Amino acid sequence: MDVWLKDILLESLQMASPSGSEEQIIEFFAKVVMPYVDEVNCDVNGNCIAHKKGDGQKIMFMAHADEVGLMINYIDDRGFLYFNQIGGIDTNLLPGQRIFIHGKQGLVTGIIGRKPIHLQNESERGKNLCPEDLWIDIAANDKADALSKVQVGAVATYATMPTILTDELVLSKSLDDKIGLAVLIGLAHNLRKISTDCDIYLVASVQEELGARGAQMVSETILPEIGIAIDVTHATDYPTMSPAKDGDIRLGKGVVIPIGPNINKGITQKFASIAERIKIPYQLEAIAKPTGTDARMIQVAGKGIKTGLISIPCRYMHTPGEIVSLEDADNAIDLLTEFLQELS
Repeated sequence: MDVWLKDILLESLQMASPSGSEEQIIEFFAKVVMPYVDEVNCDVNGNCIAHKKGDGQKIMFMAHADEVGLMINYIDDRGFLYFNQIGGIDTNLLPGQRIFIHGKQGLVTGIIGRKPIHLQNESERGKNLCPEDLWIDIAANDKADALSKVQVGAVATYATMPTILTDELVLSKSLDDKIGLAVLIGLAHNLRKISTDCDIYLVASVQEELGARGAQMVSETILPEIGIAIDVTHATDYPTMSPAKDGDIRLGKGVVIPIGPNINKGITQKFASIAERIKIPYQLEAIAKPTGTDARMIQVAGKGIKTGLISIPCRYMHTPGEIVSLEDADNAIDLLTEFLQELS
């Protein structure tokens, strides 16, 4: 990945964007993509729509800006905070995690607490955790002290920093789907290199983690002939995963082209033929039901939209330590650039 785009990705990964609170990353995306398009607008719910005008067919590319997170729902008399989860999080991974709460005057650091294993009885040790079994400790003296820093409804995200593991592998929270946003920005940059008459929309959508709500809103507004979602998918190249059950998807082995009823067969075939012709490594993923991506809502908007999906393999999705390959992201940018060129 080019240094400029890697820097954009790393900067974006340090921003908080839990579903419903995507303002910071949306503003950042709008600023970065503006030089490559004719206009940038945000709708009433926060979706960012970058438009490169053309008189050909209307094409929409979409990656979601939101991430999973927590929301404070109760503060007890001792100043401990309780929370609900925003999006799909494995609660058993939360004890001991440091988090940033976005409080009244800025970030408040906390840690998610649980009774130590030494003090747990046998039934507690084997229990699958629920959010109400845990709390957040911000070192408050009491409820009034806690309320001076945070309030009910405040959101929180993992307090992690992106780490470059190797030249190509990145470790961070929220690579789902900020790596998709990086692909979208890379595609926008490449618009300068190609000649196309397509009417192009590049969308950073909101609230994907709550059921692709942003994708539904935007797709109904734009009503493109073709809509392409860009997201992560589960890598299966680590212990306990079963290729027979989960498919065979590996980091660094290429962009993923999904196949299934949520995806237009013609677009899938076009992606595969382009990849083979220009020698882009790719992997196929069979998804026999609606995908857990924005593609699910793009497909059924209006009278129906021809929908494609391009995915980046990701280990440990929705945890503080997701891992992706920048090479896979580069492959996605190249594939989508050539796809757009061929549509002209």
